[in-house]
Amino acid sequence: MDSAQNGRIATAGVFQNPYIPAAASLAQDVVRFLCQHEIALWESQRLDREDVARKISATDLLLVLGGDGSILRAARLTAGHSTLILGINLGRMGFLTEAEPDAWPAVLSRVLAGNYWIEERMMIRAAAHRGKELLAQQDALNDVVVGQGALGRVVRLEARIDRDLLTHYVADALIVATPTGSTAYALSAGGPIMPPRQRNILLVPVAPHLSLDRAVVLAEGVEVRVVVHGHTPASFTVDGTVIAELVDGDVVTVQASPHQARFARVRDRDYFYRTLTARLVPRERDHGP
Repeated sequence: MDSAQNGRIATAGVFQNPYIPAAASLAQDVVRFLCQHEIALWESQRLDREDVARKISATDLLLVLGGDGSILRAARLTAGHSTLILGINLGRMGFLTEAEPDAWPAVLSRVLAGNYWIEERMMIRAAAHRGKELLAQQDALNDVVVGQGALGRVVRLEARIDRDLLTHYVADALIVATPTGSTAYALSAGGPIMPPRQRNILLVPVAPHLSLDRAVVLAEGVEVRVVVHGHTPASFTVDGTVIAELVDGDVVTVQASPHQARFARVRDRDYFYRTLTARLVPRERDHGP
């Protein structure tokens, strides 16, 4: 859902992806700009530091200088806080970012002036258990994947919805995605594109063999339960990061998170469809005669 709030930005964090060379010089420009506007700020090249976690609750705006992967890390960090995310695209796709490198001053000026709207995107929460032991738990903005482990073989998975059996998969992986994640890995696996304002959970098998080969769209309130079967190990991945290795009998549960990712936007509210066309549809100039 959207909010009409446009409160004053008093404190900002600046995260620059250390693996993108252009991020360092851009960060200097952004910091200088914020100082000129008398915004209290902090900088970091890592979002997993304890001092960053302590600062985020008092941070109004987190500027992310990177690509969509950087935005995904920022969303997990800010989950549960009122912090807004504003991405400057230094990556390849930039679905989640708001400004391009040559246009960020105008965008940031509007945000600091209160001329923005808040987009809230659904997140999902996944937990992996081995018996009564919690192996890992984390929120995701894009997707949770139970898939091939170190051996690179197909996995055998039992999928239940609210404990009722849906099907058994023999596949490379099973993706559990948000509407945001429907344009990521789930899309490459043949899943449908869902507008980010939707609040559904999407199941997409990857290369299923003699299994249900269609994507399934589920209601927000369900619990997805994935049980690993057989002697082939599996991996538990959240937003592209491997969180745990799974063995026979391990269980992954996924449901809607109580938290949402919050983005500061200055574009029109129907921007998603134009962005989708620009990012996914080949342009005429990209084709030769």
